[in-house]
Amino acid sequence: MPSFLASLGAALGSFVAWIAHKWDAIIYSGFPIIFWVKPRWDVSQIPDQTGKVVIVTGGNSGTGYITSRSLFHAGAKVYLACRNESKALDAIERIKAARKPKAKPKPGSKTEYGVGELVYLNLDLMDLESVDRFADEFLSKENRLDILFANAGIMATQEGLYTKQGYTIQFGTNVLGHHRLITRLLPVLRATSDAHPEDPARVITLSSAGHSAAPSGGVDYRSVVREAGAVTDSGNQPRRGKYERMRWVEYGQSKWGDIALAKYLDWTYGPRTTAKQSGGEIIAISLHPGMVATNLFGHLPAAGLVQKYAPFILRILTRPPEDGAGNQLWAATCPVPQARELSGKYIVPFQQVGRPRADVEDRGRVEKMWNWCDEQARKHL
Repeated sequence: MPSFLASLGAALGSFVAWIAHKWDAIIYSGFPIIFWVKPRWDVSQIPDQTGKVVIVTGGNSGTGYITSRSLFHAGAKVYLACRNESKALDAIERIKAARKPKAKPKPGSKTEYGVGELVYLNLDLMDLESVDRFADEFLSKENRLDILFANAGIMATQEGLYTKQGYTIQFGTNVLGHHRLITRLLPVLRATSDAHPEDPARVITLSSAGHSAAPSGGVDYRSVVREAGAVTDSGNQPRRGKYERMRWVEYGQSKWGDIALAKYLDWTYGPRTTAKQSGGEIIAISLHPGMVATNLFGHLPAAGLVQKYAPFILRILTRPPEDGAGNQLWAATCPVPQARELSGKYIVPFQQVGRPRADVEDRGRVEKMWNWCDEQARKHL
């Protein structure tokens, strides 16, 4: 009987956790129609970032563009890590030409700083060799890194597409590429914290409420590796791999992985570890930006039809990139005591601590994913 009651209690606990997670996923989804959930913070509250060095992957568009612009206006040196040089350089010119955002002054806020610096460096997260080249070039230029935004990503792309090293394109881009980037930059992140223990380095990973679609346990590792000889069909078109998951499940496990990256960093180097005392502390936070109108949706057939025939639907279902970038800018610039409390947490719209899926709180699963990513890099680099 005691064992039965224990099993029943565990089952009920899991069910309650599942209900709570689903409730959070709806209420804190960021849908504008849930009008009472609103941003409680804006970029006018960003403190002076002069002297800080920042990397924003995908910094030329969407939330990455707003993040780059906001931190440049706050005085930081911002590296836009992007695949497309012309788009990145165009973004830099637009940021430089843009006026500083106007906002209602708030108590203790600052709205005017000297502008910082913008630098483009090529980064293709679909190619681990490109990630290494980016890291080498960055490290040849800088000896500090205060904030790393793992912001770039792709969503629900066609099945049968793979990275250069043969991983499904969503998991390879969203997780493997960022894992390799973080791993290569860990020494400079930790060195920055050593030099400035009063303001340790931060890593911000962009996840999604879509992580709920991940398979049980978080990641189906067999599904994210291309099997030999199965690349295209007879028409030379991408073909879904034998073990590959459907596109939304694949997206879900990649976003589960982005939460896991931050969890691992927090458990290994965060403020509740010995790193805070011994040096090399890293504050790591994952987040859901909300339902944001960005180019992530552009390849989906329905998106074009809605834009053409029913644009009002987008206004009901999505928010502007300025709102979407708010969570990551807040997480990256809030006061250090608050940031330390947030390390390891999953932030939802807006500036709220949310409940991720229960299995991403499992240390064993998170460490398994990190170690698996390490193994994949060793195979190819």
